[in-house]
Amino acid sequence: MAKFIQNIVDEIIDQYLYADETNRPWIIGFSGGKDSTVMLQLVWKAISQIKQLTGFVNRPIYVICNDTMVENPVITEYVYRVLDKIELAAVEQDVPIRVIKTIPRLEDSFWVNLIGRGYPAPNNAFRWCTERLKIRPTSRFLLEQLDEFGEAIILIGTRTN
Repeated sequence: MAKFIQNIVDEIIDQYLYADETNRPWIIGFSGGKDSTVMLQLVWKAISQIKQLTGFVNRPIYVICNDTMVENPVITEYVYRVLDKIELAAVEQDVPIRVIKTIPRLEDSFWVNLIGRGYPAPNNAFRWCTERLKIRPTSRFLLEQLDEFGEAIILIGTRTN
């Protein structure tokens, strides 16, 4: 298993060091769940190894987390504590990782749509909330990065099985 993980880390290192005139930022979608946490850990391990080899890392890496503002408060508190620890560790280890927390605009918020506009509660047939609470806030940040850098590389942790 260790060799398998190191192979993944080696691939991340190759991609991070790939000659790139624009120094496109990496954006890691982070929810605090298993998949996104593993992705962040693998990238962190890779940039730590790059820093040991070269003495520095400079490509910006953003850990973007979306707060829908309707999650269980215990979960929200946990995710925010984790994000604070990520920010602190990035500063302590002098790595170019920044945490970005996105939230929906007021007009897209759950309660404005549910109570104010009279939308029914989201269900499998009418999932209005995903677009408004998650996709739009994240897309706004991505578009800002595209305006600045022209391109960005998005990393998302998902399982194959």
